[in-house]
Amino acid sequence: MASLLEQIGNDISKVFSPSLPSDLGTFDEHLDFIIPKVAPYGEDLRETGFWLSKRWREVRDDEAFHEVFLHIFNPGGEYMMVVDGNIFKGGWKQLNDSNSLIIEISGRSELFELRYLNNDFLILSKHGDQARKGLRRYFMLVREGTVRGDMDWRNIMEGMFNIWRENSLSLWAWFIFILIIGIMVFWLR
Repeated sequence: MASLLEQIGNDISKVFSPSLPSDLGTFDEHLDFIIPKVAPYGEDLRETGFWLSKRWREVRDDEAFHEVFLHIFNPGGEYMMVVDGNIFKGGWKQLNDSNSLIIEISGRSELFELRYLNNDFLILSKHGDQARKGLRRYFMLVREGTVRGDMDWRNIMEGMFNIWRENSLSLWAWFIFILIIGIMVFWLR
């Protein structure tokens, strides 16, 4: 019953909330638009239950990107990158008590800043101005069970936008909706 009510609530949220704009264009432009909206509903890296020991699948907008990249952050600083079943081991550590993560693999260390985290999405950006260098601005990871085999990145963005949509409906809108339903039920009796 609770699941049914939750689904009804999600459907109502979609009706009253705006859609993801279709003119955003690039992967980065989508994330630039969505991240500020969903950030209030996100978690911090210190809440390790949201990201440790999970299989995170990398998402890119590159049409030539056909490999399946999994990233696994295990307790104790163990990091594994799995590329089409081939495992590369490295390490990770949180920089002080901040939302910064150092990832080490193949003798390379990189500093990433957390942009968004929940049970299904882990979005990082490499420190520095990557766009100026023509590099990816975001490192987007999606929990493996959330992504189907050939799911397009735009569908994943829609799913992420739904986080905001489902949480943005105010209590007043709910109150008005319930009031309207009550009036309709009373009127039809």
